[in-house]
Amino acid sequence: MREKIRLIIIIGLAAMLAVSIFIGLQTYTSKKAIELERNTLINENEALTRKIEEIAKKRKQLQEKVNTLSNDLAKASGEKQDIQKQYELIVKEKDGLVEKLMTLRKDNDQLRGDLSNLTREQQRLRQSLEDNLGPLRNENAELKQQLDNLNGLKSKLETELGQLKGEKSDLERKLNEIDSFLEQRLTEPKYLSLKEQLDAIRSGGTPGTQTAQPAQPAQPEKESVELPPIVVRPQAQAETPKWPKESASVKPTGKVLEVNREDKFVIIDLGQEVGTKLGDTFKVYKQGNPIATVEVVQVRQSIAACDIKEEITPIEAGDIVR
Repeated sequence: MREKIRLIIIIGLAAMLAVSIFIGLQTYTSKKAIELERNTLINENEALTRKIEEIAKKRKQLQEKVNTLSNDLAKASGEKQDIQKQYELIVKEKDGLVEKLMTLRKDNDQLRGDLSNLTREQQRLRQSLEDNLGPLRNENAELKQQLDNLNGLKSKLETELGQLKGEKSDLERKLNEIDSFLEQRLTEPKYLSLKEQLDAIRSGGTPGTQTAQPAQPAQPEKESVELPPIVVRPQAQAETPKWPKESASVKPTGKVLEVNREDKFVIIDLGQEVGTKLGDTFKVYKQGNPIATVEVVQVRQSIAACDIKEEITPIEAGDIVR
């Protein structure tokens, strides 16, 4: 009996457990279905919300269009009233014009004759205008061409002016360097005699002589005498130098004292005392063979600065100049 009771209890418990599991599964399945339906409803709600917002925007746009149309309608109404007033004025003017037309018809024949005369005059004037307009057009084209040529010439001159300014700056720098170079070289011991001669010339005396003069009170030191400006032709514009022609007369012979490679000039010991002047051209010899041509750009009493115009072999101090 007890075993039957136990068996019944076990079967009942198993049945209850199966029912509980079945109910749980049904509940879980229903919950999932509800959650899925809930998510679907949320998505549909969001979509409906977006649609409502879009509809609201469209409604707002339509409302703005309606307001615009209302304003346009009001303007059109005002314009209609203005047009109506203008129409009434035109009708009144039309009545007046009709009366004038009746009057003008009387003079119509006379006006037609005048119109015919005016037409012929207009044709004559038009022909005259065309005849005169042709030369004016040609002259205008010629003036335009001349203006274009002048503009081109102006641009070319401006470019050349800029180049000349650059060349002037280079020449001024080179001349300043030559003066500085000469002053530095004249302070060296081996050129003291040349410096003394130059100082004597500046003070008005004769190199190598002294004249006894009575003692005088000391006077303020005079400023150094400014030497004449050096005229140097740009290397790009200088013509190719030619060797000076040999002449029957004996020409002065000197030598190169210094060579400045950076600025391409040399110092020679042939100055004003032997007749050297600006623009003179000399040949430079080494062992009896001509190696270069130089042109005088600055002259002193016993020395001269020369541009190197042509150089076959590098010039060195001590080379013969003739």
